[in-house]
Amino acid sequence: MKLGTELRSKLFIKLRSSALLHLIPGNWGEGAITQTPFAARLPRAFLCARSIAGLDLQFMKHAACHFSLTNLTRGKTSSSVARAAYISRCRLTDERTGLTFGFSRRHELLADGHVNWSTGSSTLWNAVEQAEKRKNSRVAKEIKVALPAELPLDEMRRLVHGFCCNIKDRYGVALQFAIHAPGFHDDDEEKDVRRRLKSGEIQAEEYQNILYDPEHTNLNFHAHILFSRRAKDPETGEFTEIVRCLDDVRTGPQEISFLREEWEVRTNAALARAGADARVDLRSYDAMAEAGDAPKGLVAQKHLGPRLSHSGRIEPDARKEPQTSDRDKHEAEAARLRKYRSDVRKHNERLWTSWLELRALQREEAREEAALIAAEREAARKAEAKKEKQRILKAESREEAAEAIQNAVHISGPKLSAADVIDAVASGENLESDDAGYVSEFDTPLEMETYEPKASDPPPDRSIKKVKRRNPVRQRNRG
Repeated sequence: MKLGTELRSKLFIKLRSSALLHLIPGNWGEGAITQTPFAARLPRAFLCARSIAGLDLQFMKHAACHFSLTNLTRGKTSSSVARAAYISRCRLTDERTGLTFGFSRRHELLADGHVNWSTGSSTLWNAVEQAEKRKNSRVAKEIKVALPAELPLDEMRRLVHGFCCNIKDRYGVALQFAIHAPGFHDDDEEKDVRRRLKSGEIQAEEYQNILYDPEHTNLNFHAHILFSRRAKDPETGEFTEIVRCLDDVRTGPQEISFLREEWEVRTNAALARAGADARVDLRSYDAMAEAGDAPKGLVAQKHLGPRLSHSGRIEPDARKEPQTSDRDKHEAEAARLRKYRSDVRKHNERLWTSWLELRALQREEAREEAALIAAEREAARKAEAKKEKQRILKAESREEAAEAIQNAVHISGPKLSAADVIDAVASGENLESDDAGYVSEFDTPLEMETYEPKASDPPPDRSIKKVKRRNPVRQRNRG
């Protein structure tokens, strides 16, 4: 849709006043945006809305739109026992290897639980490990999801637990979930807050308020969902056949898409229950752009993970040995990836900003054009309705008046009956006045946000009624 001259000037004035870069090719409306503006950085943890020229802009994609599923493979990744110890921040021993994994010193755990298992994490994941015999077996799967910071902690636990129950009902597996707190911007502040919480200086409620404060944390609430690869027998409690639909080449992508859509629906329902306006969208940037819900050219950010995210945050101790070359390479790689993510984020924000502003202005122009078309059609309708009223007034007999009333298509719902109208015509009453009795359904504008339709008649009873049938009397004919 081409923008009008007035709307173009409105946009250029706003672009100039907000110090945005130039966008739009020479023939605006026919070409595509080639150079996009960059406004102030928008908050990353919440849906962001901006306005331009008095127009409300649509929301950008929520930051908590992360859903990943990975396999735990023996010989390539950590064992399921080690992974369970990490996500639950506890100490577990792998009976198959004899190794003990302890993460009880870490305090990011906010909530955890099991689904379809009742005897604890140690027995669960050792049973999972014993069920697999090959040295390169896949033993378990892990889902990592981001949780919106708009949800309270109780709602987060309800959301994750409900999603785990859905997985259990669909595949029959055993699951363990854990919700982790976001990271602090300052490691020293994090240690101080943990110490004060442990000593009782601050209560759990105050601790949660600190976690939800973007000045202290990155608001990266997230959950880990670990579940077995094999289904659990509900009678014996043992792990039986492998759930192969998740690994199959044909059904695997479909099952993962189902899980992503299920998580998206449940998360948005939780946000609606919490009264938040934010919504998550787990579609890819390409799928959103193809559907017209996002600009083209957005780049997905590469996930750093906990190891690269913490690189460079802790200063080296001068009393220890100097850093090795491997550590230097690791720090350089982490710094390079962080810079790349920052550049990608700025690039995406520029695309979002320009696309949202242009989209809002195009919608405003469409509303103006629709208002002009509606006004023209309303004027034509009123002119035709006036002619129909004239035909009724000029009728020379009751038959002609009744026929004129019957053929009137632009006069709906007259207050007077046809006989009253004919009598009024015969008596010479002026029916063109405001009190004539003719009221069109289009004469009164409707406010769609507050309009309530009239209650219709109750639907007819379509229930199936039993019919008594008389059994036919059989008679034998003797021949």
